[in-house]
Amino acid sequence: MQGKDDFPALQRAANLLPRDAQVHNNLGDRLAKKEMLEEAESWFRSALKITAKYADAHYNLGQVLIRLERYPEAMNSLNKAIEADPRNIEAYVNLSSVLKTQGLHNEAVKLLNLALQINPDSAEANSSLGGELDEQGKFAEAETYYRRALAIKPDYVMPRFSLVSTKKVRKDDGDFDALVTLSHKMESGSLSLTTNESICLHFALGKGYDDLGDYDQAFAHFDKGCRLKRSTLRYNPQDDTKMFDQIMSAFDKGLKDRLKGSYDESHVPIFVLGMPRSGTTLTEQVIASHPEVYGAGELSSLLAIARRDIAGTPSPDSWKLLDQKRLEAWRTEYVRALRQHAPESPHITDKMPQNFLALGLIHLMMPNAKIIHVKRNPVDTCLSCFTNAFSNNNVKFSYDLAELGQYYVNYTRLMEHWRQVLPTETFMDVQYEDIVADQETQARRLIEYCGLEWDPACLDFHKNERSVRTASVAQVRKPVYSSSVERWRRYERHLEPLLDALGNLVPNR
Repeated sequence: MQGKDDFPALQRAANLLPRDAQVHNNLGDRLAKKEMLEEAESWFRSALKITAKYADAHYNLGQVLIRLERYPEAMNSLNKAIEADPRNIEAYVNLSSVLKTQGLHNEAVKLLNLALQINPDSAEANSSLGGELDEQGKFAEAETYYRRALAIKPDYVMPRFSLVSTKKVRKDDGDFDALVTLSHKMESGSLSLTTNESICLHFALGKGYDDLGDYDQAFAHFDKGCRLKRSTLRYNPQDDTKMFDQIMSAFDKGLKDRLKGSYDESHVPIFVLGMPRSGTTLTEQVIASHPEVYGAGELSSLLAIARRDIAGTPSPDSWKLLDQKRLEAWRTEYVRALRQHAPESPHITDKMPQNFLALGLIHLMMPNAKIIHVKRNPVDTCLSCFTNAFSNNNVKFSYDLAELGQYYVNYTRLMEHWRQVLPTETFMDVQYEDIVADQETQARRLIEYCGLEWDPACLDFHKNERSVRTASVAQVRKPVYSSSVERWRRYERHLEPLLDALGNLVPNR
């Protein structure tokens, strides 16, 4: 590993040695650790121009592309890393995570089993296979692989984190006690953890203390985990505010009127969107329990289209240059990709929460699409974000209470904008607390809105065996529960920065 003070030397070496692939790869690695991802990508590609079959550079490039959420490119790089070094187990593990983002869960399982054939003693592959089985609701099988990972690597945080995350922690829980011991060892200096492991450790401890009702201890660990995570991110909340303003400026009534009336024969997509942790997973699970609906989960393809430049003009200003021909091409591309998840299903859900950023564009591209906007108590929503370690980079706003509140205010502004510029029937609002209070009435309302005949399976959504790849993976395997309603009151004394940022959005304050 390179020392902290050698970054300038690495930069000089890379410029002085234009044909040294290892130096270029090392500089890319250092830039990636500094969250300078685009710059890191450039140096990894430079290394590969020098040495085309450089396994480490392919692997490192794949890692950066995952963090940039350019998943097809990441898959290509990681496949090349495996071709160059078939025993690189980390490449198998990371490729499996990319496959899962694309809804290719069976392929991910096959790949992890292949990795375990190569090296049965890989703690990482065992833990990752446990995670995939968790997402399929196969908790007993998942635990078997987590336990194997821990037998190989007793101080491995990730499987302990997963075990604690998918159960109710009670007094004398062995996995939670092991995490407490790891925390003490880390604080004493007898155990060294990576930043990511430390983050997961604190979030797991926070979840455990929350289950045990020790909310002050829980918050202390959630806060430590968030501070660590925030320190790894390049994020300016003002950039997000500017983005929201640009979306509202670009998509006005004039744009909507100019492009309305596009022909769309597809009734396949059902969008479920809203803030992360607002109840979108539960809502999708109810709908996807219908026999005519396939739940595809959180898909990145719509936002990837919405963020494209047009004639050198960046998104969202590029939307002003849209015409019917391009809209039709985008719709065809999106629906074709969606269809690949379930070619025979009459309807397919896309539950990427932050598709709300492109809600107006969805309406123009696919005027027949059903769009369901899920709302929840603003403070409960934000607290649930703050107390979860997300696996993607869509939620950089989530690790600071004031920044989180500011993002929620911007989200509220944008949703009000969509209500002002779009026809009233464009989307349906659903309140999470209403689903909790009266599941059947709300489930019937959802199914009717989607144009489907009622099916009782929608009340037994927790029995649906589809893969769920969100922070709600354990919750949606259980019947509706009410313990998450008004949860924020338990933490109120710690939430002043969030409450101040939310202002009059805080209910009953």
